[in-house]
Amino acid sequence: MLVKIHSRGKGGGAGPIDYLMGKDRNRQHATLLRGNIEQTHQLIDSLSFSRNYTSGVISFEEKDIPAEQKEFLMDQLERTLLCGLDANQYDCLWIEHKDKGRLELNFLIPNVELQTGKRLQPYYDKVDKKRKDAFQIIMNDKFNLSDPNDPLKARMMSYRSDLPQGRQEAMEHITQALNRFAEVGKISCRNDVIKSLQENGFEVARQNKNSISIRLPGEKRNLRLTGGIYEHDFRAGQGVRAAISETIEQYSKSNQQRVSNAKRVYKDSFERVAAYNSKKYEPTRTDYSKRVNTADQKLRERCEKLGIKSNDDVLERNNNSISSVQRCDLLGLQISNHQLQCRIVKYERDTETANRNNQNTRASVSNSSTRTDKAFRGISDSLKSLGTAIERYAAAVIKLSGIRREKRNEHRPTVTRRW
Repeated sequence: MLVKIHSRGKGGGAGPIDYLMGKDRNRQHATLLRGNIEQTHQLIDSLSFSRNYTSGVISFEEKDIPAEQKEFLMDQLERTLLCGLDANQYDCLWIEHKDKGRLELNFLIPNVELQTGKRLQPYYDKVDKKRKDAFQIIMNDKFNLSDPNDPLKARMMSYRSDLPQGRQEAMEHITQALNRFAEVGKISCRNDVIKSLQENGFEVARQNKNSISIRLPGEKRNLRLTGGIYEHDFRAGQGVRAAISETIEQYSKSNQQRVSNAKRVYKDSFERVAAYNSKKYEPTRTDYSKRVNTADQKLRERCEKLGIKSNDDVLERNNNSISSVQRCDLLGLQISNHQLQCRIVKYERDTETANRNNQNTRASVSNSSTRTDKAFRGISDSLKSLGTAIERYAAAVIKLSGIRREKRNEHRPTVTRRW
């Protein structure tokens, strides 16, 4: 099993989806395993990042594997690339291909975190390559899948496409491939080695007696290849076969140590990236309980200033207020229309805040203690009673204004006009 991340990622969703499923969604031997094609397409089209999507493939030498293994590998690769994120925070499309005579599990991820809308980068080679490679080693060992790094599985046709980035690793990779060629008779002398390097796209920069220097893609410095296969008098024979056999045996013996190191690397990298993602993509949560407590305290203070202790006391104060207003004379009116309007607006604002907080925190309030629940209902009832009192107070003010106008008209002297 080999995990490969593609370098593509620019543009809309039509390109990758048309490749995976065909322009008419009828590509042969292509099967949708997980996700929604149109949803993924629309998500990618809605983005305007430098790279709008991440795509890759889990490639197998096997023609097929059990369905439960496919599900497990898809889950674990999502976990590997999207460390610390829940399934509802990202979108991932999985398409199965079998048209090459072997199994491929292709994936496509829009580069957006769904809860916050922030840019998401599932794979950054400098940070995530070691974790991706460790995942590959662990899964190959767990399910006994074909290991692409095994010298026995060295690719016969091309070894440039999978070239590691490190210079030492690249040299080992090339040497293993050439040794495999020599074992099967594809290489018999140094000229065959040079020809194979050139056929695979490497520029042979220098040839010395005991080494060959080549130019790696994107590198300014040459890579010096040393070893028996690169020497001037190299001839394929028993010595080469013995070296290959020794390499295979050493790789097999170091398997447990290699898997153990991979698990350690995976764990350290996963925890570090998961902590970063959890912090970066943490959804904004409003602490409504704090708002409720603050509003509750303010209402209690207001009730204490008004002398309100219970619902009965509220009703009694309402009746007393109305009767006192009815007994006051015109010169004793102390509350103006502007002040009354301010009180009404404040009451409406407080009522709206209380109702909104009551809706948003119904679940948390239901789990609170009985004493807090009763206090909250009492305050709500107090607000309603206070509103009723203000409405009656307003009616009394309006009535007194009418009385004042009538008395003013009564005392106005009668003027007789002369024509």
